[in-house]
Amino acid sequence: MKSSILLLLLIFSFNVSFSQQKTIVEKHDTFNKKINIGNEKLKSFIPKDYEAIAQKKGDLNLDRTEDCIMVLRKVTEETTSNMNEGKPDKRIVLLLLGQKDGSYKLAYKNQNAAYCIDCGGVFGDPFSGISIKNGYFSIEHKIAGGHHWEQIITFKFNKAKNNWFLYKDHFINYILNTSNDPNADALIADVDKLKTVKDFGEISFQNFNIYSKKGY
Repeated sequence: MKSSILLLLLIFSFNVSFSQQKTIVEKHDTFNKKINIGNEKLKSFIPKDYEAIAQKKGDLNLDRTEDCIMVLRKVTEETTSNMNEGKPDKRIVLLLLGQKDGSYKLAYKNQNAAYCIDCGGVFGDPFSGISIKNGYFSIEHKIAGGHHWEQIITFKFNKAKNNWFLYKDHFINYILNTSNDPNADALIADVDKLKTVKDFGEISFQNFNIYSKKGY
């Protein structure tokens, strides 16, 4: 009798866990689709055989002019990227500065600032978006499934050097919450690592490398 009850509890726990994971995965699957770039001046920065999967506008260099960040991918990446063999189809992150005439000027590009489509292992594409606020911008990643984690990498504009430098790198790994409290969060942090300039030193955006453990 006890063994039957234990088995039922294990099945129930698995179903709840799977349901929670499935819900988060379905939300995550909405990311990283091809987006329509309506601005012809922005389209000119997309090379042949690439397409945009993210676009965010804001003030990157504190000049009160709207700038733009775009993330580009190879159109074939779903079939040609192979992180397992160390051959990822790398994505291009562009920092584009808005000009007074409405055009844009490329400040920097980096092919090592956003993870590839299969860098999340069996759970797929970890890239989840970009945010910009007052000279700061963040590149965000997350994975939800049997393994839950997120990483937010933030850069800050240095007016004196006219460049963006790594400001912080925040990585959180989550595990399922075993609490019986019905109001408790489904996931809790298991690992929470926040690195700042004092940990990694001065790293410019163009020299940042997410594929390197050092970050450059």
